[in-house]
Amino acid sequence: MRTFHRFRSTHTLLEGHHELENQEIYFASPEQLNDPMEGFKDICWYGDDIVWKNLLKHYLLCLEHVCSLFVVGGKNYSIKGVADIPVFKTEEQLPTPQSRELFGEILDRFLSNCIIGQCVKNLSKRSSPVRRSELLTHFKSFHLYALESVFAVYEFHRLIDKRSSSESIRQMAEKALSESPLLLELANEIEQEHPGIARASDILFSATAHTSSQLDFITRYNSPTPEDKNKSFIFFDFPEAYIQKVEGMVYPDWYTACFMSQYSNSSVWGNYGDKHKGVCLSFKAMTEGDHSFIRLYGINGWENSGPIYEKRNHMFYKIDYEKKPVEVDFFRSLGRLPRPVLMKCWYTDENGSRSACADELFKSEDQWRDKYWPKFYQGITTKLRDWSYEEEYRLILSSFLVDLSDPARRKLKYDFNDLESITFGINTSTQDKLDIVKIIESKCRSENRKDFEFYQAHYNWQKGAIERSKMSLLNFA
Repeated sequence: MRTFHRFRSTHTLLEGHHELENQEIYFASPEQLNDPMEGFKDICWYGDDIVWKNLLKHYLLCLEHVCSLFVVGGKNYSIKGVADIPVFKTEEQLPTPQSRELFGEILDRFLSNCIIGQCVKNLSKRSSPVRRSELLTHFKSFHLYALESVFAVYEFHRLIDKRSSSESIRQMAEKALSESPLLLELANEIEQEHPGIARASDILFSATAHTSSQLDFITRYNSPTPEDKNKSFIFFDFPEAYIQKVEGMVYPDWYTACFMSQYSNSSVWGNYGDKHKGVCLSFKAMTEGDHSFIRLYGINGWENSGPIYEKRNHMFYKIDYEKKPVEVDFFRSLGRLPRPVLMKCWYTDENGSRSACADELFKSEDQWRDKYWPKFYQGITTKLRDWSYEEEYRLILSSFLVDLSDPARRKLKYDFNDLESITFGINTSTQDKLDIVKIIESKCRSENRKDFEFYQAHYNWQKGAIERSKMSLLNFA
């Protein structure tokens, strides 16, 4: 057996969420954690002209969807940003034949520009993978032209009023678009001239992206009128928001419950133990070789009558504070898409030719998944060295079958016998201690358990460290 420690506030354990009474472990989303780099993966884009062209089509499909919200919803509708970008939507899912025909016209207008075709060829010939900063630079270079393609078709079909400045916008769009091939050529030249510098082109595109973001900010700051959030999102924020959302097509959403290997770190008590006013729950875990598990009860599937609940083992994953973020090849890691969608929308062109990016998946799906899942877990168990003081382990919850966005589905129940002890913080209030002990006493009596232990944390001035002392007089015999 091995012990893992989980720090909680008394509010969460008691009247806030009743975690102690319900014997629940809550799995938080990455956004609820305190490290903005949680789950960061070094996603790169490296592929042939088939997948690059399909990526641009997908970008345009998502952009048109947001533009339609802007036009139809008007000022009364507030675009929700990243949440309103439908990355799992396909052209076939457009609601009517008319909407599919309309998008076909937008797509034709966009792809008919010879510079777009040249960009696709240049991207497919990149000598190194394209990363976020470079992809964002290219998206921004043709974003205004993509918008112009959408609104020009809307205007032709009288879905919007005639725009007085459409010609000047078209010229601006074409000027911005013309910069992308030049940047691609420059990137290849830099990498050829400086082969010894890892990711030499990243320096160029990181600087370009940084400058672009400053110019966008200055433009919005100097605007003489109050900012229209919908317009700002469509014209300025969409390219970056699209990249953020499309990265979610690679791996399933994940949630985690955090544990520590020790209970004595003062910083951990301060950050996770509610400034020493909370408690530390200590759990027993089963061990097999180098792995440790705890058995939890929760949703494990779905059937016609509803969710399937059952107990299963959940492994404790040790956080690695030394490794760099895992590199993920986007075009070869689209694990959340069904195979028919992958073939039709990503790996095949209009002539039926198949992309080389599909070779590994279609050669052996088992071998492909043997590479896919380790990168998933590595990505969410790697943190910056700054967090190493935590000595963290975590349980991970994810599923392709169950929608876990509802927090209620991420509250898994543990066996009371696996809760070994509770340590009160230095500043835990007497009333909270009394309430916690009463709950534990009730559970011990119902389970006929006499071995539960309570501890009190205190500062040892001789050692300069947090220690704990067993409250040996407190028992339920």
